[in-house]
Amino acid sequence: MRLTIGGLTAVAVAIGAISTATAATVIKGSSGPLVATLTPSTHTPKINTLMPITVTATLNGKPAHATAAYQFLYGGAVVAPTQYPRNNKHFSFTGHFSDTLNFPADSLGFTLTLRVVIKAAGHTVNLPCSITSHK
Repeated sequence: MRLTIGGLTAVAVAIGAISTATAATVIKGSSGPLVATLTPSTHTPKINTLMPITVTATLNGKPAHATAAYQFLYGGAVVAPTQYPRNNKHFSFTGHFSDTLNFPADSLGFTLTLRVVIKAAGHTVNLPCSITSHK
């Protein structure tokens, strides 16, 4: 998937300067028996270059049949419509999936939060990842 986040220029100008992000790490979350992880390839992707991510989900220790959605936040506010892996509005997976994201030039230098929302068996896990794109 080549996800592009548009409409950020006006929001970024209105809010002001932002700090930079650090090296990639595994982001974990849980809700009851649902445990999910997000592994971004970096927290500082190059603009207009694909950034791989991997997501896993288990329910009671077994691969979960789950859904996934992406939200993009700036300063705590959602700045783009909800996106879905592989452009599928009701994306579901069992256990894990990989995807690639593309950050456009108007995201350059601004710290966004990529929130991957995983749902399974009535539980929801939010996996927030700080992203700052660069040239």
